[in-house]
Amino acid sequence: MLIAPWLLCAVCCASCVAQNPRLELPEETPPIIAKQRVLSETASDPLLRAALDEYNDNRLVRELVDGVRRYSSAPLTSGNRVSVLIDGPETYKAIEAELKAAHHHIHLETFIFGAGDVGQRFADLLAQKRREGVEVRLLYDGIGSMETPRAFFDALRRQGIEVREFKPVSPVETPRVWTIHNRDHRKIIVVDGKVGFTGGINIDSTYSSASASKPGPKRGIEDGWRDTHVRIQGPAVQQLQALFFESWEKAGKPVELRGKDGYFPAIRPAGDALVTIVANNSESDDRSLYGTYLAAFTSASSRLWITHAYFAPNEALLNAMREAAQRGVDVRLIVPAFTDSKLVLKATQATYASLLRAGVRIYELEDALLHAKSVVTDGTVSIIGSANLDMRSFLHNDEANAIVISRDFGQRMEDVFKQDERASRPVELDRWERRSFWQRVKEFGVKLFGYWL
Repeated sequence: MLIAPWLLCAVCCASCVAQNPRLELPEETPPIIAKQRVLSETASDPLLRAALDEYNDNRLVRELVDGVRRYSSAPLTSGNRVSVLIDGPETYKAIEAELKAAHHHIHLETFIFGAGDVGQRFADLLAQKRREGVEVRLLYDGIGSMETPRAFFDALRRQGIEVREFKPVSPVETPRVWTIHNRDHRKIIVVDGKVGFTGGINIDSTYSSASASKPGPKRGIEDGWRDTHVRIQGPAVQQLQALFFESWEKAGKPVELRGKDGYFPAIRPAGDALVTIVANNSESDDRSLYGTYLAAFTSASSRLWITHAYFAPNEALLNAMREAAQRGVDVRLIVPAFTDSKLVLKATQATYASLLRAGVRIYELEDALLHAKSVVTDGTVSIIGSANLDMRSFLHNDEANAIVISRDFGQRMEDVFKQDERASRPVELDRWERRSFWQRVKEFGVKLFGYWL
């Protein structure tokens, strides 16, 4: 893909502008959460306080929960029901069922909306719902969906669907060209303000098949990606709705809320999970994503299981993982064996040696391309979303993660982890220490600009 000279200049300028001096501060005070607000107890409802009482008998779990609450940008909500969705086919089936049942509105925000078979299927369904009188709004990212023809989105607009592009790749449409590297990487769907979806899955044909089809490194770049999404019912859906409206307004005028109850209806408890949606906004100093990851890593007391497709964390997070392993926590990490970004994979491999020496167990998923971003801590606190474990997600993208506090849900996430572990090959320290000199050179080289991966 050819990139216009102005875009290359913009990215270079952005690199200079965005080299935040706060990142030079000592690691003792994580600089990217220095301005994070602390939620007071008044942000908690009585049902929430009662739900947290379940963890009073486990001091370490309670500390972990309190740490997550301390760094989250939105309050924990009680009365949620959360379902794990694995890969494209299962996720699309669940989403399409809710879209077909929509009566008032459908809000869809995604990094990639492809024009292939999957994208066309969703486009046809959205158009059908619009003909039925349902409000339909679609927000896609200008770079993520760059390969989708404009004619595809124009066809949706002609059918009455409101379509917006987040930061088009054009100096005319995005005059602040130094912000072009700030992307909307969120994946959010809200139906009638009552059901929400979020996670790592885009609307694209790379998810046509399940990862269980074992496409391998050749076909797997184009199909059969392994990913994780969640379906949410309950009060946390309103947080997803608020995030959608935030992004929608950044891409144009705000929605005129004709009857607020239609977008934020009263929601009855649907389950017993505590949930908060933690989001990054590239235009603010709120660094909740980083803070909640750090809290989960440092508070883990028994198990810290991480599945991340693009793993290039800063030294503070790596230290938290190493220290957890050294104090006896079962720390495991699943990363890709192959990927669509070889540069990031080298950055991931550059972390292997120090993690393995500290006792972290590392696995590489072999049969499908890994795109999931999830963490489960002590079988109680789970994080699933769009954010990668890298500085771009923490500082420069708009991201959204669901944090779920539930032992039942945590057990399900651990089951998913074990299934992925069985499909992976372990990275052994002895073998890794014998890697080639050229591999070591590439690891060193990628560290020089790992901040911008």
